[in-house]
Amino acid sequence: MNKIIETNSISTSRHGLTRGAARHELTQTAKLALTMVLPQLGQIAMMTTDLALIGHISADAVAAAALASRVYFVSVSFGMGLLAAVTSLVAEAFEAHNLAVVRRSVRMGLWTGLLLSLPIMALPLRGEQILLALGQVPDAARLAQQYLFGLSWGVAPALWFLVIRNFMGAVHRPEPILWIMLAVIPLNALMAYLLIYGKLGLPRLELFGAGLSTTLVNFTTFLAGLWFAIVRRPFRDYHVLAHLWHLD
Repeated sequence: MNKIIETNSISTSRHGLTRGAARHELTQTAKLALTMVLPQLGQIAMMTTDLALIGHISADAVAAAALASRVYFVSVSFGMGLLAAVTSLVAEAFEAHNLAVVRRSVRMGLWTGLLLSLPIMALPLRGEQILLALGQVPDAARLAQQYLFGLSWGVAPALWFLVIRNFMGAVHRPEPILWIMLAVIPLNALMAYLLIYGKLGLPRLELFGAGLSTTLVNFTTFLAGLWFAIVRRPFRDYHVLAHLWHLD
């Protein structure tokens, strides 16, 4: 009888530990997911802000911005899909405590982002011709091209920031990405306002200014992410820029 009671006690204890471990794992997963989802909402907030500011130019400008956004995101999505591999490679190396592979994956992700940005930029820079070929009216295509001229130069930093973001998510520390996105939402609104309407002595650039503000924000987010990656712990311990010129 004592053995039965002891066995039941051990079973109950193990069951309690299992449930406790499951709750802990679920909590950690939810925290990780939340810090990765919120930056996506930040992107939506910035796009919404841009459209609200563009709406004060004209209804045609809003329609043109919507067309331009489709051309831009279809182009950039190709690079985003390929760079998603960085997450898997870094996560696998992180679990194996293989820092060399972590560094290599991030390094080659940055190089791949640069190489991909060159052909990807060609599509936004030819956006007017693409939209005309798809049957859009000339005025809308012309306005969309103004927006795309400003957007296209931000392709490379956008892809580089994605690499940094994938790296931080793969090592279970995506919090800096959330902080960066929260900081640039008001910055994007301010820059878009100044460049679209030509405030504080700046020229009134309208749609081109909206695209240019997004490009400047892309550079800002990448540089901020890179600063975290090479200066702040635990990221600096990975030395992700070591042997940067060594292609693999």
